Amino acid sequence: MAGRLRLRAPLSVSQSSERLLGTVIARRMKRLPDMVATGGHAPRPPRIECPMTISPKLLTTKQERTYLALALVGSIFFGEIAVMLLLMHIPPLNPIVEALIDATTLVILVFPTLYFFVFRPMAMHIKALKRAELELRVAATAFESQEGMIITDADCVILRVNQAFTDITGYTAEEAIGRKMNLLKSGRHDAAFYKAMWQSIADTGSWQGEVWNRRKNGEIYPEWLTITAVYDATGTTSHYVGTLTDITARKSAEDEIRNLAFFDPLTQLPNRMLLADRMRQTLARARRTGELIAVCMLDLDGFKAVNDSLGHHAGDQLLREVAQRLLDCIRQEDTAARLGGDEFALLLGGFQTNGACEQTLGRIVSLVANPYQVAGQSAKVSASIGVTLYPSDGSAPDLLLRHADQSMYEAKQAGKNRYHIFDPSIDQRQHAKQSTLKKIGKALNAGQFVLYYQPQVDCRRGKAVGAEALVRWNHPILGLLGPSEFIPLLEHDDLIVELGEWVIQEASRQLREWLDDGFDLKISVNISARQLHQKEFTQRLRELLAQHGADVVGRLELEIVETAALEDVNAVADAIRACQAMGIGIALDDFGTGFSSLVHLKRLAADILKIDQNFVFGMLDDPGDLAIVEGVIGLAASFRRGVIAEGVESIDHVFMLMGLGCDVMQGYALARPMPAERMPVWLKAFTPDPLWELAGASRPSRDYFELLLAEANHRHWIEQVVAQRSNPQHNQEQERESLADHRQCRFGCWYYREGMRRFRNLSEFQAIDAVHRNIHESALRLSEYRQAGQASEALAEENHLLTQQLDLIALLRRLRVVLADELRGKSPD
Repeated sequence: MAGRLRLRAPLSVSQSSERLLGTVIARRMKRLPDMVATGGHAPRPPRIECPMTISPKLLTTKQERTYLALALVGSIFFGEIAVMLLLMHIPPLNPIVEALIDATTLVILVFPTLYFFVFRPMAMHIKALKRAELELRVAATAFESQEGMIITDADCVILRVNQAFTDITGYTAEEAIGRKMNLLKSGRHDAAFYKAMWQSIADTGSWQGEVWNRRKNGEIYPEWLTITAVYDATGTTSHYVGTLTDITARKSAEDEIRNLAFFDPLTQLPNRMLLADRMRQTLARARRTGELIAVCMLDLDGFKAVNDSLGHHAGDQLLREVAQRLLDCIRQEDTAARLGGDEFALLLGGFQTNGACEQTLGRIVSLVANPYQVAGQSAKVSASIGVTLYPSDGSAPDLLLRHADQSMYEAKQAGKNRYHIFDPSIDQRQHAKQSTLKKIGKALNAGQFVLYYQPQVDCRRGKAVGAEALVRWNHPILGLLGPSEFIPLLEHDDLIVELGEWVIQEASRQLREWLDDGFDLKISVNISARQLHQKEFTQRLRELLAQHGADVVGRLELEIVETAALEDVNAVADAIRACQAMGIGIALDDFGTGFSSLVHLKRLAADILKIDQNFVFGMLDDPGDLAIVEGVIGLAASFRRGVIAEGVESIDHVFMLMGLGCDVMQGYALARPMPAERMPVWLKAFTPDPLWELAGASRPSRDYFELLLAEANHRHWIEQVVAQRSNPQHNQEQERESLADHRQCRFGCWYYREGMRRFRNLSEFQAIDAVHRNIHESALRLSEYRQAGQASEALAEENHLLTQQLDLIALLRRLRVVLADELRGKSPD
């Protein structure tokens, strides 16, 4: 009875797989918190050994066996002692009682042995079986979880699958068991992928990762797969346990998030973030291959009108169609992106020459400009594209986009519906401009700017009546710089407003000083268009002049460039009226260079019209300029405005202008611009030319004026003759008649009539007749050569004609000198 009993329960194949499954599931259940913490990426599972039998040990340790032996010996010992004491205190009994006592003694001796060696082990074994059964039920429940599970043998033959496996793959347990795992193979992974997977299992006992498998219906889907090797007692792989999760929903969510992060939701084109990434890749490839890359910014012309008139839904539809047209124009490896609104970007590559790139750009412009059908109506937009070419423009990606954006605005300013390629040299000039602007700002704060003054003279009265303030930059290194060196840089910068306010303050201060010294002059100050169009211009002007009296303000004159006034006639007209209410005079500068109408001239109630110096300078040679000058003077008289001529550089200009009715003028013939400290000296030393005094006399001044007009008419006639080479068939008969008769031209009419009566006795005048005849003869030969197609002879004759023209002009000028000397001789000393 003291023998040792060990119970061992045999297991079937099904029980073995269940026990294996229970062990695996128990391990995975312990790892579940780690999987949650790592977002589904479980740490590598541990090596699993498979227990193949259930064999609870009766006495598992030496200490337990010792306690059991002591308990058995103790129970027998104390039982025998109890029987002996009982026999000692009772009298002898009959045989039946003794037999009972012996039986009791036997029970005392046998029962502990049976308990410890039979009943207790049996109870422990039954309890272990119940516990194992419970564990298997828990394992079976866990096996049928939402994760697909599969158990294979060492040859990857499927032994068992759960319902989740069937739901995911479509294969039932009956269809899967007995087949190998490759029934799920999708073909998306190559042999190297599977080789690396099985190598990881062999080295570490497990593998996990994303796999694309195929369902029973042929659909390919993504899953997260974990494979764990199970080892027997000898360390040999006996089974593989796989868990798989369908991650289709997760991948779809990731794709949707990626789509929102990198693609425009309206057009499905890449957005700015994805464009930047593709630019980095494309530029890196271009550096390796040497190909030409075009970075383009595209803005739709006229989109706002379509969006406002047809509605936002139609505008969205239009944007989608534009996106599709862009995709149709470019290669698959190129990129079209939408940056927002009606602004797109293009990343084009594969070009070897600029010409190939321009062909693609022209095709894009043309295709985008084709009509669209949106909301049942026809809509038309066009594209303005700015382009910068890499590697010609070797800037960083963000600078390339900025340069393309600058070029896009150039395309819009050039008329839209076109492309404009960025010129790196322009960008360099822009950087130089910004640097110069900073220097100008520092120079203004450092007091390096000064005002020079050019006198304005009333030649008929022989008196200086004003001066124009002209700003100069007294550069510490470059010396004195004229306004043409820096004013163009300031026209589109707020710094010109700051400079303009300084000029007003300095001119007002100087005017106060001259008035105190007894010089009664007006000072005219130029106002930039940017300063004029500021809303607070008049208010700021009041603040600047608040410290000066009415005598200073009343002698201040603001010069407004005509083209600036025409930008917003209503606003400028209001500003002019406000300035005049303060007592400030207004002059329209460079009059005749804009496109002002008589209505605008009426609304712009300026006090003075200043004739542009280019017209004044050219009026002696160009009849067109002379006509403009004469017209401006006539307009000023008609509207009762004063008139001032700029650019007067000779006594001929003075006489011509006085003859036309303009008396106040400025220019190098009168005085050059000078610093403020020299103006009082010049004013005191100024004496008018004696010839000016004769302007009031009818005959002498008129003769000089007639000579100037004669020269201008002759120049115009020569220009017409020379210009006929572009159309030799034009009015041939009429041309021959006018060329043959030297008395028909305007110069001939004057020469043989008015000129002959006045200057016939002067030898200089008599010499003109032969030269004039020769000019007509040369002009006639020139016409004949052209009509005969004799190009070389015609060119030689044209040069001869121009030489004779110079001779005639020289004689006319000598005649004017004689007349001037005659006039000076008759003038009083």
